[in-house]
Amino acid sequence: MGQKTAIIIGAGPAGLTAAYELLQNTDIRPIVYEMTDHIGGICRTVSYKGNRIDIGGHRFFSKSDRVMRWWHDIMPFQKAPAAADLTRGEKITSPEGDDGPDPGESDRVMLIRRRVSRIFYRHKLFDYPLSMNIATLRKLGVLTALKIALSYLHSRMAGVREERSLEDFFINRFGKELYRTFFKDYTEKVWGVACRTIEPEWGAQRVKGLSVSKAILHSAKNLVSRDGRITQKETETSLI
Repeated sequence: MGQKTAIIIGAGPAGLTAAYELLQNTDIRPIVYEMTDHIGGICRTVSYKGNRIDIGGHRFFSKSDRVMRWWHDIMPFQKAPAAADLTRGEKITSPEGDDGPDPGESDRVMLIRRRVSRIFYRHKLFDYPLSMNIATLRKLGVLTALKIALSYLHSRMAGVREERSLEDFFINRFGKELYRTFFKDYTEKVWGVACRTIEPEWGAQRVKGLSVSKAILHSAKNLVSRDGRITQKETETSLI
């Protein structure tokens, strides 16, 4: 019998990982098909007119020790500041006592970058994911915050009895006012379809255990201390 061949569609992180695992652990020959001239998918960094731009702007995290070990074996975390870190005056070192390579001496290193995401709403910048803290309430204003609170209480007491769409799912858990303020437009811009046409199961899969009470508790914990671990295993995924 001839050698088995696996056809992999796309040279993004998933496709490259699948090909690597097949090469390392089996005798199957992987062939990766990519429609563009580049590899890396949405984790790729492109160079445009002297500027480096990340495609997608995604965060990487995992609660799986196996996944984190896999990436660590491929690209160990940096143990010392890179040149760009020193230019910005940042003192970035390897997390959790890891003894990784020096970015100034090796290219095979996972660089650690602090990043902040924001929602631009009513000419003001809000935390993303949304933080239920004093700063958010101040930017919303007393009237809007009161409407959100009353709408949330109403949804918890009455709500939409039968969830037929993602819109019903969000309103049941966060109230109509908070849904219209932050969830509706963002979701529809990302997916290109109206929330009322998306199945409610989508919300259960994407949002999972997120709730207003958990968001408030998460914000309160961050006031005391932040979880600096890369894995963030004790944090609700939707809050990450």
